Amino acid sequence: MRRTIFILGIDGHGRTGAPEEELMEILRTAEAVVGSSRQVSLLEARIPGRLPTVINWTAGIDEIVNEINSRSGQILVLASGDPGYFGIVRLLKNSFPESRFKIFPAPSSVSLAFAEAETSWEDATVISAHGRSYKRVIAELLRAIDPRNPVRKLAVLCSPENPPQAIAQLLDDAHAEFDRYLVCSDLGANTESVVEAPIANIARSEFAPLSIFLAIRHDSTNEPSVSTLPPSKSSSDFLHQRGMITKPEVREVILSKLLPHLEAKSPCLWDLGAGSGSVGLTALERIPAIRLFLVDRDPMQTRILRLNSSRFPSATVVQGEIQDSIWNLPDPNAVFIGGGGTRVLNALKSRLSQPTFVLASFAAIDRVTQAADLLGSMMEIMLPVGKRLPDGSWRLEGDNPVFISWGLLE
Repeated sequence: MRRTIFILGIDGHGRTGAPEEELMEILRTAEAVVGSSRQVSLLEARIPGRLPTVINWTAGIDEIVNEINSRSGQILVLASGDPGYFGIVRLLKNSFPESRFKIFPAPSSVSLAFAEAETSWEDATVISAHGRSYKRVIAELLRAIDPRNPVRKLAVLCSPENPPQAIAQLLDDAHAEFDRYLVCSDLGANTESVVEAPIANIARSEFAPLSIFLAIRHDSTNEPSVSTLPPSKSSSDFLHQRGMITKPEVREVILSKLLPHLEAKSPCLWDLGAGSGSVGLTALERIPAIRLFLVDRDPMQTRILRLNSSRFPSATVVQGEIQDSIWNLPDPNAVFIGGGGTRVLNALKSRLSQPTFVLASFAAIDRVTQAADLLGSMMEIMLPVGKRLPDGSWRLEGDNPVFISWGLLE
């Protein structure tokens, strides 16, 4: 039978994440308790009687692992707050892979800190400076304040090596632009302290090293959060998976070649390997008479296509292999190939009953040259975009190029 290791979250008042009756039963059967002197004292103050053998965290993790391995009974491990949130759970799971675990979380110090700041924190980014190198901490802080996608709320779990004043100095030196800065120390304890001050003042002060440093923007959204993912940088009107959309500038080049072939009375456009459907749906916005068929084999892409095309009654979404699906579609006036490449081109040669304008896009130059042998034309599209530098000057930043090939397929 596998040994059980109980991990008990405990806050500064000695409150735990376990119901009292269950905690007493664990203590009755536990062979040893692992915790810091402070955690042990807090627990002793809340329970009658004496604790089992105590193993203090100051012994070091290697010695603690040896102590636990030398015992066959159940072990109770004390941890601050929520032990699964930047806590001891991962280390214990790795050290004792054959054991069972039962975890009782208490409120995390991060949740307590944001409660003191009187704000929500589902849109917060959390960085742990515990046991991390100075280089890693700087790297994560720079990511968090990157002006291309800055976070709205930042919490840093400070440490003796990276105390609150050092974190404040780093952010001040990097010209961080938050509106509020707080240092929350000993949360839940009688010595609890919450200081809100300008960042320069915090950098010049002294704080308990095991504190939470908060940085908050006033422009944090009032919209309800769906997840803890950072806000999207995309301004696209089309829902899409990362990278699965034709960029607006590239789309305009493609449409400049497609649209002249869709000016018949009731034109038909196939968008094959449609991805988000941005090319076909934009064409439909420009020419509402188009009968549009969006084809993709991927189930997730098909879901996205149905959502993106829901306001266009004349758009039809088809899920399936392109080579099979095209035999059930009406003859097109033009075809856009967003995915599938030369394989789809070869299938089209068998399916099309008359010369038809086809445009295909590619990420690789070797594939576009194969398409150009069939269609007669090719082009590289790369449009560098201006990005402002920290000193106010500008530079051009280019994405990977897109290649297109077009012409009549006979």
